Amino acid sequence: MFKKIYSILVITFLAINTNSGAQIVINEYSCANVTNYADNFSKYEDWFELFNTGTSPVNIGGYYLSDKLNQPTKWMIPTGTTLNANARIIFYASGRNITTGTLHTNFRISQTKVPSETIVLSDNTGTIIDFISVERTKQNHSNARIPDGSNVWKVCASPTPNASNIAGNTFIRYSATPTFNLLPGFYTGNQQIQLSTTEPNSIIRFTLDGTEPTISSSPYIGPISITAVTVIKAATFSNDPNIATGFVNFGTYFINVNHTIPVVSVAANQLTNLANGNGNLVPFGSIEYFDINKVRKTTGYGEFNRHGQDSWANDQRSIDFVMYDELGYNYALQNQIFSLTHRDEFQRVILRAAGDDNYPAAHHTSNAGSAHLRDAYVHNLAKAGNLNLDVRVGTKAIVYMNGEYWGVYDLREIPDDHDFTNYYYGQDKFNLQYIETWGGTWAEYGGNQALTDWNNFHNYVMANDMTDPAIWDNVTSQLDVNSLADYIIVNSVTVCSDWLNYNTGWWRGLDSSGTHKKWGYILWDNDATFGFYVNYTGIPDTSAYAPVCNVEPGVGSLSDPEQHLDLLMKLRENPTYDHFYKSRYIDLMNTIFSCDYMLRTLDSTVAVIDPEMTEHAARWTGTYAEWRANVARLRSFIERRCQAMPAGLNSCYSLSGPYPLTLDAYPIGTGTVTINSLTVTEFPWTGNYYNGIDINLQANPDIFNDFSFDSWETTQGSTILPGLTSPIVQMNITGSDSVIAHFIQHTVSIPVLEQNNFTAQVYPTITNGITNIEFYLPQIEDIQIKINSISGRLIWSTTKQNLNPGQYSMQINLTEMNISPGIYMVTINSKNQSSTYKLIIQ
Repeated sequence: MFKKIYSILVITFLAINTNSGAQIVINEYSCANVTNYADNFSKYEDWFELFNTGTSPVNIGGYYLSDKLNQPTKWMIPTGTTLNANARIIFYASGRNITTGTLHTNFRISQTKVPSETIVLSDNTGTIIDFISVERTKQNHSNARIPDGSNVWKVCASPTPNASNIAGNTFIRYSATPTFNLLPGFYTGNQQIQLSTTEPNSIIRFTLDGTEPTISSSPYIGPISITAVTVIKAATFSNDPNIATGFVNFGTYFINVNHTIPVVSVAANQLTNLANGNGNLVPFGSIEYFDINKVRKTTGYGEFNRHGQDSWANDQRSIDFVMYDELGYNYALQNQIFSLTHRDEFQRVILRAAGDDNYPAAHHTSNAGSAHLRDAYVHNLAKAGNLNLDVRVGTKAIVYMNGEYWGVYDLREIPDDHDFTNYYYGQDKFNLQYIETWGGTWAEYGGNQALTDWNNFHNYVMANDMTDPAIWDNVTSQLDVNSLADYIIVNSVTVCSDWLNYNTGWWRGLDSSGTHKKWGYILWDNDATFGFYVNYTGIPDTSAYAPVCNVEPGVGSLSDPEQHLDLLMKLRENPTYDHFYKSRYIDLMNTIFSCDYMLRTLDSTVAVIDPEMTEHAARWTGTYAEWRANVARLRSFIERRCQAMPAGLNSCYSLSGPYPLTLDAYPIGTGTVTINSLTVTEFPWTGNYYNGIDINLQANPDIFNDFSFDSWETTQGSTILPGLTSPIVQMNITGSDSVIAHFIQHTVSIPVLEQNNFTAQVYPTITNGITNIEFYLPQIEDIQIKINSISGRLIWSTTKQNLNPGQYSMQINLTEMNISPGIYMVTINSKNQSSTYKLIIQ
């Protein structure tokens, strides 16, 4: 719970080896089950088979299976499981943890991770009796003991799960993969590529068009001359019938080509047919990612499939890529591709051709004015503002398909994918309720139960009094109300006209050990923004001057089939939340939705792709001049929009202003100031705020350098309550003003009898989710931290812990702890001291 500052000793576990001689053995396994053997959920999961080599039954109930040698008791075989003589049993390594009927372990297996993963069998004492290091196989192949129970392992092109392992269509191994003398990449001038293999009695066959090499492909007889962008794929074909054709080596060579952004090369049979509009195709093929420095960073094999709906009518189309560990090349794109996230493994990405904002979009009338950047621009704004939303972070990239230039794309992360939720929130695919609306509404994860749970929750909110504290607590324990506010605000600011009845997603996780356990929202396809494209949602006003309450129920006849806006308005019957929603809108207009920030971000986004757009436009029969005119049109709309919004708040919410409010802290570096939902750390800072709505302020002194809050000072005398010496105040302004938080440094002389006293800090104490607790102990103390409601009801508590002297810190995610907005008291207790702090959760 508490994190003390100290050095961490990293312990490395060393794998052990063991000999297989047991009666029960691992007999066959497949980590390449793409389409071959469906489980009881109609899914194609990894599987392995145990076999009883003896002449008598064995009760294997209480035995263990694992994927880790140093954790041999990871999953216990259910009690009462008996394996008869010469019999076999199948286990799916799906991670589902099912112990009745068809058995599924609580772990999954990868065949391409380094070091190799291991399948481990242990007896009921945890003693390892058999294990096998997983070796890569090709699609739908397995590795098996031939015959059953023997010490000879072979590659099976026709796996035999739950059946006798036979010698037919088996191989002693795969042929060696060819090597290239020159690394794939960017070169000036023609290149000669030499292929080689260590496989005796064999021939290398290759292709130059991105397709897979077959027995009919060109044989390699000498250096290959490369004079233009070319994808080479090569495989070794052995003349020995006992050796299977091995894995393909592949690489793209760019000759006399220069790009200023990353490059993605994809290659597969029928890939260009898919990209040219045959959306029924699902080819498997290769992907290579070259960073901005033209270095190939990661590669793999996987599935390509259609991405998009309306945008599929364009000539340049979007494509999903899904990496398949089962193909034997890689389990993920392994690189920190996106600057806005630290994530460095991506099993699934989108090659997005800017969606409906594609330029030139085949010159369709509805796409007139397309700028090739709206959706990515909106998502990057949301990410930069740390909004309570999941977004598709991305990077601009050039795409080549089978060696052919395909133009400027957005390489994007995918939020509605279990690898995304598992990485960021610890919620895997078996613990998701993920609902989406695009024309109709369905559960991407969680099935009918997800829909039922959401509808029941929505009905509960609409039928109850949001001013009742108990009811409000129940609602906010299930819904991230800050996420709903941010979702509505970002679509309102951008005048989105293709959401609510389309492109809307919300979800929660069910794993108690993970986060995001409340319903929260995602951003999805924000192309129809800033006055562009079709108004599918029926937004009353799609101009730059649309009022900020343009999307609230009762204004026009917009389409909101799942009633997200009704939900917002019902929640706003709670005065605290209504204040939060309005002040959050104001805060964001002072940060990511200010004219300065929006225009600066747009200009920097345009600058990234500008050098590439001449070639892109020519490829898709547009012109650079027309694209620049479309960008100017977009910029003009954004400029008019951000200038019009401040006055729009007045008409919508009976406010006056806005007025410049400058915050400062004195002396510099002695503390920070939280204003509503923002914590300001650099001073002076100026934002625009309103009369008619309280401004929440909190002074956060640097107590560990012995600073404490002294007082507030206003230059124009605006009202501050409860008083100038309170660190947490509400302020109302009637004109421009400046507020200074004064901090003072002091030295505390602690009498001998009070050596047990501690210093502590809780910040921010006005928060919409995260608060930090720090304290210093001069001696050993029993410490307990509690959070109580204003009425004294215990909300949360740590256990009492005996802590050594030192400095401690902890961060509390109040949203994930299901603590509702309101006023709370944080108390830090020791044997002889109790310190209490007021906490406002918005």
